[in-house]
Amino acid sequence: MAPFNVEELTVSSFHTALRQGDTTCADVLTTYLTRITTHDPTLKALIITNPSAKATATEKDQETKQLLKNGIPFPPLHGVPILLKDNYTTSDLPTSAGCKALQSLTTKFDSEVVSRLRNAGAIIIGKTNLHEFALHGTTTSSLGGQTVNPYDKSRTPGGSSGGTAAGIAANFALLGCGTDTMNSCRSPASACGVVGFRPSKGIVPVSGIVPVSSTQDVAGPIGRSVEDVMVLYDVMRGLDVFASRDCGSGLSGCLTGQGVRIGVLEWYFGFEDAGSATLEGDGDRIRDENRIVKGIIRDALVSVQDELDATLVPRLGIGGDLLKNADTQPFEFRTCLDTFLSSQDVDSKYRSLKSIVDAGEYHREAVTDVFTAGLENPKVFCTGSEEYAARLLVIEALKESVKEIFENYHLDALVYPHQRQLPVKVGVTRQPNRNGILAAVTGSPAICIPAGFTEPTSEAPLGVPVGLELMGENEEDDDLLYLARGIEKVLSARKAPILS
Repeated sequence: MAPFNVEELTVSSFHTALRQGDTTCADVLTTYLTRITTHDPTLKALIITNPSAKATATEKDQETKQLLKNGIPFPPLHGVPILLKDNYTTSDLPTSAGCKALQSLTTKFDSEVVSRLRNAGAIIIGKTNLHEFALHGTTTSSLGGQTVNPYDKSRTPGGSSGGTAAGIAANFALLGCGTDTMNSCRSPASACGVVGFRPSKGIVPVSGIVPVSSTQDVAGPIGRSVEDVMVLYDVMRGLDVFASRDCGSGLSGCLTGQGVRIGVLEWYFGFEDAGSATLEGDGDRIRDENRIVKGIIRDALVSVQDELDATLVPRLGIGGDLLKNADTQPFEFRTCLDTFLSSQDVDSKYRSLKSIVDAGEYHREAVTDVFTAGLENPKVFCTGSEEYAARLLVIEALKESVKEIFENYHLDALVYPHQRQLPVKVGVTRQPNRNGILAAVTGSPAICIPAGFTEPTSEAPLGVPVGLELMGENEEDDDLLYLARGIEKVLSARKAPILS
């Protein structure tokens, strides 16, 4: 059998190749593992590979023969190698959340999403690095170290799901699963030139995932195309796994764009009146990066308007410092984590946040104020405080404001750059000026797709990816995905990184 190229492989093309006998599950998995062995010592995207993955792939090849013999359709993820962010619990692998203290944590059961993946035929190829406890955006952890950006190894890959996004960008697997509490599926998608989707709050179960915030946590798919993300999302949310999508359903004119109205959220483009946006450090460099990002996004929107005949509604804004006034993480993290660690289904040396802090087995520079707030000021940073109640009121008012904007302007989505500046350099543990918080606190669906690249440099031979984010109405996930797929076809901005 001739060598089968796994680079930029899709679920559809993989399954077609299996049916035609052009490859096997075992061969594809072995190729991915070889790529990981070759390139991951540099990228540091993975924390652990799955020692049983090869045996599972062999089993899937036997299933392939039986399914073809009996004329039975493949399950949607049949034989598909998937990377899991290492905050998804798995019964056969430890779950660390990137923290040294939890490197031997095991659970009796798979998280609910992982169970659905396995039932749909997926192969867990490994678990990926994340920013410590999924609390920020450079993918720096005490256990996994610093993941680097496959397009520019002097830069970070975004986060907190940066290991998953870097691995998918580098073709270490076909698909990946991340989580998103603030920016965490979309930030690394923007930085690594892939697609990251934050579903509406509550549609995908988060049980069995190391928690951060009961208000803001979601689990979401990461892939190299919107189509593959749609396949994985359907499995993650428990849709009938043999159901096929019909592009004619959902958003009217989803491929032509006719009748589609997209609001341009100006508030999230620059630094003027931009809430929590900052110019920390080299302000001139950040302004230069912002001009580049804005130029790429503006050009992308011109293409969308021209090619899809879509209507752009300009100069929309939703004001306020949402990080300061609406983010619930510091109030919920300690309670959420302690509840998880003390569960009878969890086997861990550490049973509380305080025990981890006392042991000192965590990355002090990587963790944020969210990590310490509930310990240092428990009367304020808890779910019973007046301050917490005030934030919930802000969130409810914000949801109404967003709903009114969609209704008053007859919008199908809002659009903006996910990041106002490029991903920070390795050595920096904070990624400022990301725009994911609006979707996070309102529970709205949002997706980041590749919009383009900066000019090539010696450190970034293809340039650095820039991501365009679309936010939809709450629970209108399918409409948003169809729109994103139509825009993706226009922009065609995805390019595989040069890894050698």
